[in-house]
Amino acid sequence: MGKFMNGVPGVLGVAVLAAIAVILSKYVSLSGTLIAIMLGFALGNIITVPTKLQTGIKWCESQALSIAVALLGVNLNVFTMLEINAMTLLFIISSLALTFSVTFIFAKILNIQPAQACLVASGQGICGSAAVMATQKIIKAPTVEAGLVVAVVNFLGFVGVFLTAWMAPYLFTVNDSGAGLLIGNTLQSMGNVVAAGFSVNDEVGHLAVLVKMCRILLLIPVLLLLILYSKRAGQVNRQAEPVPIHWVKLVPLFIWVFLVLSFMSSMQWIPPVIQTGLSEVSGVLFLLAMVAIGLAIKVKDIYQQGGKLLILGMLVFSFQLLFSVWFLSDG
Repeated sequence: MGKFMNGVPGVLGVAVLAAIAVILSKYVSLSGTLIAIMLGFALGNIITVPTKLQTGIKWCESQALSIAVALLGVNLNVFTMLEINAMTLLFIISSLALTFSVTFIFAKILNIQPAQACLVASGQGICGSAAVMATQKIIKAPTVEAGLVVAVVNFLGFVGVFLTAWMAPYLFTVNDSGAGLLIGNTLQSMGNVVAAGFSVNDEVGHLAVLVKMCRILLLIPVLLLLILYSKRAGQVNRQAEPVPIHWVKLVPLFIWVFLVLSFMSSMQWIPPVIQTGLSEVSGVLFLLAMVAIGLAIKVKDIYQQGGKLLILGMLVFSFQLLFSVWFLSDG
């Protein structure tokens, strides 16, 4: 109960900013999610957020976002997953493989350690901060390095929301699927994908989320390969008895909930009133998460400590965008 109460002030503070974002969205031509990120980013870099608010902010950044994405399943028909056809899967997998390859090439040129390059590739190619921290646990990279990479990935994701939200409809004027694939395949975190995708339109947003879910699922084989590589390189701590690896648990719970709700909604097992209510709750939680993500992005830290990492991240992100545009335009 005490831990819950400690988080209340931070959640309330984030909720106030989210409410302001909703009000402003009625007067400017920007979505509430984009304004929420901007408000959090501006405030987080102007003032020092009080320590007593941090617990609630962290909850909004991680747990609220996970719940919001999971509840988004009530709005999706499970059979739309069939839109992720063989060509789309080839697009996603080849993009991820090339992202890792290009990251290590650029890292060598910039004289960046392979461990840091691996963190950047995971964050840029799979699912942002979550992938960075999962990878850090596998390759045993220093926590400080992981923190810098998270900062870089979050910053690029923030910039990428606006960039892709402008690029996608501009490049694919009559093709919402192309816009959804571009956004879902390039942006770093689910929050970024949601903010950019739904700022274009709902169809683009839904497809972008589906593509992003596929990228997140690729975290499992990537971590398996990293474990095998780390063992071979002698980077994993040796223990008397090997610790069993539960691969099923590596898939975030919110993905399973998302899929179950999508299936239940497709089978019309969820009453319309409940479906509408869950959808509204999802929207509110998304706004809270956007504010919290914005508050976590610190330009000063990136500028002072992560110059090379920022350059690496920008190069990799540029490659992802160029490859995605080339593949989708060629297709």
